Amino acid sequence: MADRHEQLASLAGLDDAAFFDDPVDLITYRRDTSSYAPGKPEGVVRPRSPEAVVEIIKRANRDKLPVYTRGGASMYAGGVNPEHGGIVLDMGGLNRILDIDLDRGIVLCEPGVRFGALLSALKPHGQTVGLVPSTAPTATVGGAASAHALGTGSPQFQSFGDEVAGLEVVLANGERVQTGSAASSHAGYFQRYCIGPDVTGLFLGADGTLGVVIAVALWLHPLPPDRETVCYGFPDAGSVQECIMEIQRRELVNNIWYAGAYEAPTIQTRISQAFPDKPLDDLPSFALAVDYRGEAHHIEEDESRIAEIAERCGGAHFPDFNEAYFNKLRNEEIYWYSFAGFFAISRCAILMSSVPTDKLTAFMDVIGQQRKNFPQYPLGAAIVMCRRGLHGGALAFYDEASQWQDANEAISECARALVAAGCVPYKSGKVWAEQVASFGPYSSLLKQLKKELDPNGILSPGDLGLATPN
Repeated sequence: MADRHEQLASLAGLDDAAFFDDPVDLITYRRDTSSYAPGKPEGVVRPRSPEAVVEIIKRANRDKLPVYTRGGASMYAGGVNPEHGGIVLDMGGLNRILDIDLDRGIVLCEPGVRFGALLSALKPHGQTVGLVPSTAPTATVGGAASAHALGTGSPQFQSFGDEVAGLEVVLANGERVQTGSAASSHAGYFQRYCIGPDVTGLFLGADGTLGVVIAVALWLHPLPPDRETVCYGFPDAGSVQECIMEIQRRELVNNIWYAGAYEAPTIQTRISQAFPDKPLDDLPSFALAVDYRGEAHHIEEDESRIAEIAERCGGAHFPDFNEAYFNKLRNEEIYWYSFAGFFAISRCAILMSSVPTDKLTAFMDVIGQQRKNFPQYPLGAAIVMCRRGLHGGALAFYDEASQWQDANEAISECARALVAAGCVPYKSGKVWAEQVASFGPYSSLLKQLKKELDPNGILSPGDLGLATPN
């Protein structure tokens, strides 16, 4: 077998792909925006066609060379960090929108398409996609599929995976596979749940461990004609939990494009910045902020119903928080870009979990205990409402020069505590690998799938606690 230098040299000679291995160029490919330890890539390959992806994967599989597939690297789970060396497969060169099919309500994209570009292309058609990640507009469609993205659209459509109509994937042996209705060569993409098992679902949220996504078909939705943001203040987490549960039970989510719950430290910070003379001792302990989009009369009806629910749960309208923060976050693009960019470039360890709505108070109890256990970090919590359940984020800001190792220990401890409280991993990558590997039969099934689809263990080894290269 050729030595590693010869293996990499063969990739450098590929048509329709760029290759580089200069140490300076490799620095930015060592990690994503997580606090997870950076890897050491031996080279980066940036294909410009699906055929180039096939050839790269075939050669890597032959040479047992680890491959870490990378989109925008705006994720915070360490999934693209090449901890076993090998190559980073930069999918940014596959950035074409292949088809906008208004009759079928489908847009077909290559994985490197950025959401900013996608939304701009769809707007003239009066269309959008159901889920836009919180890390947009720099996030890529392929990355969102590989990591189960959430964000705008989650109250209506749950997660990014629910909006995927089908995929095209390159397996570890170089075979190209289309899923859903497109598996029938004369049908194309229009139905995901057909033919047999949901093969599409195997690759969603898999962090590139089972195959390399080279095309994503997404459902289209009409752009909403009107929008409004409203905030409600509550005395505690329990009252917010009760309110969200009632909203979800009554399915009053069809005109909510985004909803988040914010705790006292965030509220106090935003209000004090916007209104320096305003007293902080009478502020609510929690806020529920809602971004409504749809027909104006539907928004008005739903907002009235939800305001009644909030009042019954001990809440009230909280316009100051809407003015100081939430309305800007949802409506002013420059503000939103800078806000998202702050999280992308700052050293913030983020641990995302899926939370049953009736466990919101338990989630907050874990955050409170972690603050006591690790007082050196300004640990915060972020809650995103979905159609069912919640997504809860634990955020720890730290000084990378002196606190990196300790910050990761704090995140690991938080992960264990959240699982014990009834929450489950989300955006798993490597930060949740220990917990995923402990899930008995589930982990065993993942390992069987990995062994069958990637017997040499070359695809994103280490993610989801799965195989290292053989």
